Amino acid sequence: MDRSDKDALATRFMPLVDRIVSTEKKKIGGDIEVDDLRSFALEGLAEAINRYDETKNVSFQTYAQHRIRGAIYDGAAEADWFPRRLRRKIAFYRRAEEMLEAQNDTPPPADKVEAVHRLADALKELATAYVTSYAADEENEPVSEPAQAEYLLEKKRYCEKLKKRIDALPEKKRTIIYKYFFEDLKLVDIAEQMGVTKSWISRLVTMALDEIRAGFCEPPPTLECFQPPG
Repeated sequence: MDRSDKDALATRFMPLVDRIVSTEKKKIGGDIEVDDLRSFALEGLAEAINRYDETKNVSFQTYAQHRIRGAIYDGAAEADWFPRRLRRKIAFYRRAEEMLEAQNDTPPPADKVEAVHRLADALKELATAYVTSYAADEENEPVSEPAQAEYLLEKKRYCEKLKKRIDALPEKKRTIIYKYFFEDLKLVDIAEQMGVTKSWISRLVTMALDEIRAGFCEPPPTLECFQPPG
């Protein structure tokens, strides 16, 4: 792809950048400026244009969406003025985007039934990743009312159980989960450290999350368990 083709592609997908920036601003919240998010997003679009592989089983728009969102989350996560809870939220969004992007390496579903099953599995994986992200958070949240205290006790109970499940994983999976959720490394960074491919690390993360979820004798925690009341 020559320079003129890249410029044309950037112009064509500029509205996509603006739509994603608007959506992510609402999700992230905080004091970060829209112009800052747009700057991050444009870096993501540029990266998508330079790295897109036409032989992969994914359209450029789908690939670009992941790259743009990933760049927004990476840029926002580096903003040190964000409060801890907001940085935690951004970190989860980045992990979710990485996990969804990794699915592009798999062949398309053969039929609608397989597509539904894949979607269900992806949602379970993201839900487990969500609560695992909170298990990695050691912040002591202030208690201002009885409802808040009840929420914190419930959260602590699930976090302790999650950590026991993580510690019970085979060594390699346990190491990857701690690096990904507790040390906040990216999949590509973990892959580089361990001398393997990013897709291999992604598969191990998925397998580890499945084992964590399957280890609950009671129903696993819902997302509401990790949302403060009020």
